[in-house]
Amino acid sequence: MKETKIHSKPIYHSNFLRIEEDTVITSESIETKRIVIRHSGASAILPITDDGKIVLIKQFRYPIDLVTIEVPAGKLELNEDPILCANRECEEEAHVKPEKIEHIMSIHNCLGYSDEVIHLYIGYGCKHIKNPLPKDIDETFEILYYTKKEVQALLQNHLITDAKTIILLQHYLALPLF
Repeated sequence: MKETKIHSKPIYHSNFLRIEEDTVITSESIETKRIVIRHSGASAILPITDDGKIVLIKQFRYPIDLVTIEVPAGKLELNEDPILCANRECEEEAHVKPEKIEHIMSIHNCLGYSDEVIHLYIGYGCKHIKNPLPKDIDETFEILYYTKKEVQALLQNHLITDAKTIILLQHYLALPLF
């Protein structure tokens, strides 16, 4: 099961993604088209404070026309180490800095049409930063602090729909208590 690219046509290019229309030959020798979003990748981090609070971000997401609750996340800069990106996004968006960062997994968020990989982390021992890195100019968000019980209620009531956030929260909530 493999598809071989025989031609690629650029459709669109921006500062963080490219859209290409590829002509491929399937393993059954069928010629067909694939629309692919090429993305530099991203990191996402679930910040946990010293006192066990879970830090999430509330923000408006234009593509779905909704306000969402998410973990801090952002795209990788050119040749950026994913853990450095996670640390940066934690500081920019949650205004906290973790003492320890654990890599949980890397996921393909929309593998049917995108090559984006999101590296998922949990940041432990997060402490508030007085002068955090500046947020992106086009970002507006609210920083929220939750207990485990409150996050469980958000998940049970389907108030969080972002896949990376759900994965990180479910992973964290399933961890045994020390």
